[in-house]
Amino acid sequence: MKVKKAVVLLALALIVIASGCLVKPPARVTFSIDKTTVPPGGTFHIIVTINNTGKVGLVGATLLLSNDNFQIIQEPKFPPVLKVGQSTQLVWIIRAPSKPGIYSFQVSLELRDELKRTWTGFYSNFRITVSTEENVPVRLTLNVSAPGRVFGGNEFPVTVRITNGYDEDIELLKVNFVPLPGMKVLGAPAPPKVIPPNGSIALRYTFKAPYAYREGFVSVILQYRIGTAEKSTAKSFRIQVIWQPWKATVEELREAYGENYSWTASGHIVDRYWEEKYNSSSLFNATVFKPATLAIIGNASSEYQAAVEIYKWIRAVYNFTDNTTTLNPKELLRKESISPKEAQILITAMLRSINIPARVVSLYNGVDCTIHPVTEFYTADGWYVIDFSHDFIGTLDEYLASPYFPRVYQLVMTKGYRLVALKYGAGLHDHVDVTNQFMDDLEDRLTKVIMNRIKPSLRSKLDLVLSGLNEQERLYALFLFASAPNDVELNGVLSEWSTDKIQKNIKVMYEFYKDIPWRDDFTYYWRVFKGEV
Repeated sequence: MKVKKAVVLLALALIVIASGCLVKPPARVTFSIDKTTVPPGGTFHIIVTINNTGKVGLVGATLLLSNDNFQIIQEPKFPPVLKVGQSTQLVWIIRAPSKPGIYSFQVSLELRDELKRTWTGFYSNFRITVSTEENVPVRLTLNVSAPGRVFGGNEFPVTVRITNGYDEDIELLKVNFVPLPGMKVLGAPAPPKVIPPNGSIALRYTFKAPYAYREGFVSVILQYRIGTAEKSTAKSFRIQVIWQPWKATVEELREAYGENYSWTASGHIVDRYWEEKYNSSSLFNATVFKPATLAIIGNASSEYQAAVEIYKWIRAVYNFTDNTTTLNPKELLRKESISPKEAQILITAMLRSINIPARVVSLYNGVDCTIHPVTEFYTADGWYVIDFSHDFIGTLDEYLASPYFPRVYQLVMTKGYRLVALKYGAGLHDHVDVTNQFMDDLEDRLTKVIMNRIKPSLRSKLDLVLSGLNEQERLYALFLFASAPNDVELNGVLSEWSTDKIQKNIKVMYEFYKDIPWRDDFTYYWRVFKGEV
């Protein structure tokens, strides 16, 4: 009888294990909130500590709020990989409702790991009082003094004043900052271990701004002990970083752009093959172009804003034709009509004239290196792409997730084409092969862009859809999702269609179209996917 009972218990245990009920969670997660009373429309912080106790690295976290009256106004940046044994503290800045009242809501966290799995089950409940009166006295206050606007590369002071309103000592455990991307803390004081009742201290820090445009909140997180209880509080301040490379010194430009600084030089825009094909020189002088370019960009505060102003100016000033007659940037300035290829030459020269690294990139089939050129320009956040043929300007990853990249991908993968940065030199084809820059980690990069387009509540469903496809089907699916003409359609399909229906449609479409040359605009296949054509 005992043997039979043991067999039954063993069988039950195996069923439980097989069903995943005993799978160890990948992390220990704790939630805290820095205040429970806020004014109407005021902000507070949700502080989440994640300790990776699993077996693989974690690569992302999504916070979900159960109450739509609350709005996330700034999400933290997750580490590239939170390795096993490591921990991180993330801060979400939340805007409270504008209507006074007492609100209860639940927050839940979804974690993504390196194996593209989504983990749930981490949650906490909070209650926020929205009131014009301070119902609960603030026992410990943080005040931050910092400039509201700084210039890229400059150092600036930040003073944090901590005031103990308790009637007993507080023990300071840690003061952490969550800066904007690329921002660094250069100098930090050693805070005292204890602040007495009604005591106040001022901590002075030195920050360095990145060589990049930034606008958002920097948060300071204070961990302290009162009695036997450990608590956290946070304070955020808004700051704007302006970066105008046309006003920078050579030393600043070299520090900002590193090896990519060379793409700011005067000289030829494209190689000899181009120049022989179109019987024209692409030589330009940056000094000559700079005054005209500065007049166009006005008081732009970043490389991207400057590029947008130049792009809009070219679109407004020129008529576009298919006829390429010259590669000479100076001649292009005097024309009334230009081709998309000529526009790529012109904008590359203009960007270089104001110290923004820029280059022409095109497809190369082994003979012709003038196929579908685009312009890339470099920033601290990576390369951006300008494509006049498709009226596109955005980050490289946004370009990969546009309807215009899948055809390029197909030509590279099935026809052996290469993507080359066109660099003038002694040879007929003096190229820098940048194919890997476009192709490496393509699935992860597409997924990241699409995740940012869909509602947080649908991210785990997207993971589930992709997990049921093979590698090539997944890429095809990502190209389809990325080609949705707007976020409403994309979210509608993911929310209304079943996982099984989405997967079946993708598999059928991929099998039918995989060996057929794809259209230049992949939006057509999204319409097929939805049954509109």
